[in-house]
Amino acid sequence: MLINVKDIEMYYEIHGKGTPLIMIPGYAVSSELWSPFWKQLLDRYQVILLDNRGTGRSSAPNFEYSIKMMAEDIVELMDAINIRKAHILGGSMGGMIAQELVLNYPEKVMSLILGMTSCGGPHSIQISEEVQKKMQTTANPPPDVSMEEVMELTWSMFYSPSYVEKNREILKKEAMSIKYPTPLIGKWRQAQAVQNWEGSYDRLSDIKVPTLVMGGENDVIFPPENFRILAEKIPSANLHVFKDAPHAFTREKEDQVVAVILKFLEKI
Repeated sequence: MLINVKDIEMYYEIHGKGTPLIMIPGYAVSSELWSPFWKQLLDRYQVILLDNRGTGRSSAPNFEYSIKMMAEDIVELMDAINIRKAHILGGSMGGMIAQELVLNYPEKVMSLILGMTSCGGPHSIQISEEVQKKMQTTANPPPDVSMEEVMELTWSMFYSPSYVEKNREILKKEAMSIKYPTPLIGKWRQAQAVQNWEGSYDRLSDIKVPTLVMGGENDVIFPPENFRILAEKIPSANLHVFKDAPHAFTREKEDQVVAVILKFLEKI
């Protein structure tokens, strides 16, 4: 569904019944591309999916975005659909948005789940030059780079080599069937928001809600030390690093991820 939020139309979906769990997607990723692990949570939780500004079916205005702005979008959405308080799960850039949400609107958050993300700013562990070049190429492919090459580069950052080898045709079919691709202006503006985010390092101790930090030990987009920084700085945070898992650990380790999330949420 589309709803007016601040200066944009924002797309969201509500699935299941129970305590609300809002899932915030990452950079240039819409709700259409969430790993399907969330479907296993529907027996106990009401899962709300959304498209951040710039992606999917939400508006992509051509002016400067910020991580804080995208957190405010979600708070406005919560108010508009009468959700007073929710569990918040953010992945990758969505984890940055989730941090701003809980830091600025703690009364809205029952618990926090941060996946494959970092505190941003100078205290975060940066990606390698090789991965930076891959990200730049996939975000704005040069004319001499084919769609197949873009897909292969993307998969090499998100998945483990064995997973790609085994699932290449499935991944290709999924990539070619995306109904609502992120427009180039949305990619630029979201990338700008990530680059300009001052980070949360000095504020992490202010997070007082129960927190779970998750990530893959082979993540090349957010090196695992980032997860440890978050878990050490957030009071009483739980840390779970999935063995032999890449950035897209929620897909490759789906059943394990669901078990870890349910165990965490059931204690709250």
